[in-house]
Amino acid sequence: MTRVNSRRLRLMGPVRTADGGGGFTETWVERGALWGEVLMRSGALPNSDFGQLPRLQVRINTVAMPEGHAMRPKVGDRLLDGSRSYEVEAVHEADRRMMTVLAREMLGAEGQP
Repeated sequence: MTRVNSRRLRLMGPVRTADGGGGFTETWVERGALWGEVLMRSGALPNSDFGQLPRLQVRINTVAMPEGHAMRPKVGDRLLDGSRSYEVEAVHEADRRMMTVLAREMLGAEGQP
């Protein structure tokens, strides 16, 4: 069975900008796009102070990129898939051709770049 990288994922990276008061603000800048296959790893509905909030973890398979390449996702980057936003938790190569990104879905205002 061949893999189909059918999802266009926008790669977003954080940029810190001085706020003029000794601190900084964090904004998100698009670094490009990856084509990938998004697969569910696990899901849960844990209780929180605000009721039950869904938590979804995914595995994203895409073409491998060398360490240090600008288009290689890093821990803390975000991948946007339409209205869904995923935070990158880990990146590794399954082999020399394919790369696996482990990520979690971000909900509500937390996921807006």
